[in-house]
Amino acid sequence: MNNKKTNSKQQSNKKASSSAIIVVLITLMIAIASGNSQATAANAELEKVLKHKVETEKQSVGIAVAIIENGQVSFINVGVANKETAQEIDQNILFEIGSVSKVMTSTALATFVDEGKLKLSDPVQNYLPKSVRLPMKNDKAITFESLANHRSGLPRLPSNMPFGDPLNPYVDYTTEMMYEFLNQYTLPREVGESPEYSNLAVGLLGHTLAKIDNMNYEQMLMQRVLKPLKMNDTFVDVPKSALTRRSKGHNGNLESTDYWQLPAMAGAGAVVSDASDMALYLKANMQQNELASAIKLSHQPTAEFGNSHTKVGLGWIIQGTADGDVYMHNGQTGGFASFIGFNPTLHKGIVILSNTSILMDEIGYSYLTNSLASLKLTTPVKVAEEKLAKLIGRYELVPGFILSITHDEDKLFVQGTGQPKLPLIANSIYEFVNNAVKARIEFELDADGIATSLTMYQGGQTLLGKKLK
Repeated sequence: MNNKKTNSKQQSNKKASSSAIIVVLITLMIAIASGNSQATAANAELEKVLKHKVETEKQSVGIAVAIIENGQVSFINVGVANKETAQEIDQNILFEIGSVSKVMTSTALATFVDEGKLKLSDPVQNYLPKSVRLPMKNDKAITFESLANHRSGLPRLPSNMPFGDPLNPYVDYTTEMMYEFLNQYTLPREVGESPEYSNLAVGLLGHTLAKIDNMNYEQMLMQRVLKPLKMNDTFVDVPKSALTRRSKGHNGNLESTDYWQLPAMAGAGAVVSDASDMALYLKANMQQNELASAIKLSHQPTAEFGNSHTKVGLGWIIQGTADGDVYMHNGQTGGFASFIGFNPTLHKGIVILSNTSILMDEIGYSYLTNSLASLKLTTPVKVAEEKLAKLIGRYELVPGFILSITHDEDKLFVQGTGQPKLPLIANSIYEFVNNAVKARIEFELDADGIATSLTMYQGGQTLLGKKLK
């Protein structure tokens, strides 16, 4: 009797345990399904935004996006890589990633530190030829950390760049020229005092790290970052075997333009990659992997970057939000724009690769902060060519800064002094916008529809521009 009771009780417990397991599994399946449903809805909203940017606003010819949500990778591809051949975008199409290269360079730096090969506080001078003398101020030397977090005191660009080819502005800048500039430059402030975003600094960082490894930049990056993460389709010099997968680049007018080469400052922006490989890099920054220790170091805040809500790690810009910190960086060359970012709190990350030089940061940031629905999507109004012709002219906003308004058939363009020409989208016959730079322009028209002045709204500023004779 006792044995029967015991067996009966054991069976009852097993049934209860099995029932509990079933309940847990069902609950888990519901949670996963709910999470997948939410992710699918978010992806659908994102795809809608991307299609609008390509097909309606004409902000890009083609965009490849990699998304990571709760560890799951998915891709969204919109548009074409080559208008002439109508080659469609997919996750294997190669894009210039521009300054997103900087976070890869900083990851490489973190591997040196992780190996004990150098310290972030080490003077960079110790690793350069004796013929090169880096500038100092008040005996404070430029360190590896100060190059990676833009506090070295070095300028955005060296002043001795020849710019022989405006469509490929870095191509004729040599290492010897960089050394010559560094030897004569005077720092305007102490190292570490305040931030100044610097392509030169990160270019010098990549160059120095490569010298320490006795390699060129691509070889160094390959050994330290790309191979460990199995990023087999990421390059500086794209091999012939991959050229058919390389997207054309386009300027703000959606016209094909030249690729960029950065022989002396490769670490600042020379990397070419695809969405598939960039998903691997993004995932490595969000999950445990072979480089986890070095990557964790690159995420550590090292200083404020403009305000108390924005910090900089090694390469990464860290923006504090109500939904947790967002780690991000963007990139832009003459024909491409890129964005990478992730939000550890929301377990989501995104890479955006566009083959047009109009930034997509707002989309990436909105995705990472669950605010895609708040993005303003513009539906262009068709304005007759003869009406656009009445808007063209030169408008002075402030002394020395002029907006030139031009048109090409049924398209209107704006170009500020010393800035690239940008397309404008018509909201009406007198109101135009460029969402990439968040600018809105309203024209004042006379009785004949001819513009006499304009007002530009951008970044909280309202600037009146009188038409010049």
